[in-house]
Amino acid sequence: MEFAEAFALPLDGKLAKSMPWRNDFKDTFFIRWGRIRFQLFWGAEVNLKVILKVYREDTVEQYIVDTDPYDQTWNAHKRRTRDFYVHPFPRRHGPVQCVKFSYVVHYQGRSIPSEHEYIFMDGPLFAREQVERRAITRAYATPNRYRTLELDADTLQRDVDWHNHHFDSLRLTPKFTKGQPQHPFHPKTYIHDQIDAVIARQTADPHGAHSIKVSVDCIDDADFINHLIHAAECGVTVQCIVDWRKMMLTNSPNYARLKRASVELLGVFCTPQDPLIEVAPDMHTKFIIFDGGDALLGSFNITFDRWWANWESGMTFHSQGVARLLDNIFQSIRGGVIQTYGVDPHSRFNLLYTFGRQQTLNGRLYRPHHAILSEIRRARHSIKLCLFLMGELQGAHQDSVVDALINAHRRGVDVRLVLNGHLARQGDPGREYTMAEELQRPLLPAIARLKQAGVSVALAYGQVDQRVPYCPIHAKYCIIDDHVVLDGSFNWYNTSVFSHDLLVVAADTAVAQPYLHEFNQILHDFRIYA
Repeated sequence: MEFAEAFALPLDGKLAKSMPWRNDFKDTFFIRWGRIRFQLFWGAEVNLKVILKVYREDTVEQYIVDTDPYDQTWNAHKRRTRDFYVHPFPRRHGPVQCVKFSYVVHYQGRSIPSEHEYIFMDGPLFAREQVERRAITRAYATPNRYRTLELDADTLQRDVDWHNHHFDSLRLTPKFTKGQPQHPFHPKTYIHDQIDAVIARQTADPHGAHSIKVSVDCIDDADFINHLIHAAECGVTVQCIVDWRKMMLTNSPNYARLKRASVELLGVFCTPQDPLIEVAPDMHTKFIIFDGGDALLGSFNITFDRWWANWESGMTFHSQGVARLLDNIFQSIRGGVIQTYGVDPHSRFNLLYTFGRQQTLNGRLYRPHHAILSEIRRARHSIKLCLFLMGELQGAHQDSVVDALINAHRRGVDVRLVLNGHLARQGDPGREYTMAEELQRPLLPAIARLKQAGVSVALAYGQVDQRVPYCPIHAKYCIIDDHVVLDGSFNWYNTSVFSHDLLVVAADTAVAQPYLHEFNQILHDFRIYA
């Protein structure tokens, strides 16, 4: 078997002093930054990803870390990991005993694992409050059992071509939370029904391979975690991918139970550097694949316990083809090579991933921000937007989505936006404001530009005043010409271009109708400020 050591070897590791980090709930954690460097014996066409393992007394945490090239020559270069962190002394788990890592290299469309798992830092080093550096060798290295895989690109291409000509085969159903977990359009019942169906198939076919694959920013929901653990105990293969912050910077008992269960839980460090980035990027996809035949995606995290009042949107699919397209993304986030296939920007259905290799006929990549700008420019009659966040999202040629909306308005398109009012304003969104103070806060520059150009912008808030002004809108959808729907996890600002995110483009009047109803219902049921 070929191993990654033929392409790259680790050089050294560095561990910084501890630093405080606060999560969204104002809990403070003291974590330590790390870095690993590699020598590669090939040019920069060879990529490398690191699988970081944090060994504790009662569990092993796994994380994926990307690397960046430097000191490049035509036949060799070095790589260093992007920022990653270790929490040495969590409240719900034992202290770090050892941090190890393996790695995969990407070469000619396939992923190749390292033979060994190497020591990054031993546990006692985390108790010393000083910068630690050490050369990485094969001393005390152990066999690497982590494996990645790739899907077949030709099969994915056939799936795309089939859906382009057979839209009904998607079996697409819109889903809306409406702030009511028991609402018939809410995805919660669908999720648990699908988990039960996978368990039933596993029970009926105990030697078969049945699986649930979760790639969701945050899954801190007791019912969901309980059901996943039960599925794993019934023999179902359960794999979960989440953002590293949600997995590490939490005192949640739900994550603690999931870490101790027989479930693959993988935290993703998404820490690129770019001047366009407004806030820290993350692993922000929100999709689940049930046994390779059914799938769910949208704007919703699986956090219905805490954020049950949110208004979210998404779609379900009963389609092996869509499940495969999502699995291509899932496997790439796990460390495999994302497969390339062609797409037609004018087709009735496209599923686009921010780091995907969806190509148009001219060979150019076609990703969510490209599709958003293209669809806005093609609009003839109306654009209705309902967004959690919005900024100066840029396209391939530094063209802005704000300019595209203004230009559409000027050419006679009826452009209407409904935005989360609290997040459309400048300042600290976590501070307490009276509603009078809230309405005096200045708008974000992108929102102000739209209003100054005469575009209709509705700032939505919940019906009840809170100490911190609140709007439950977390959706990210757009309806163009009452026919084309854009939806997914992709927020309309530049950070999403550098995050793991999805966008669906679906051109179908029957699909658009529920979204139009949802849009109008928000205008009717929420407090709206122009």
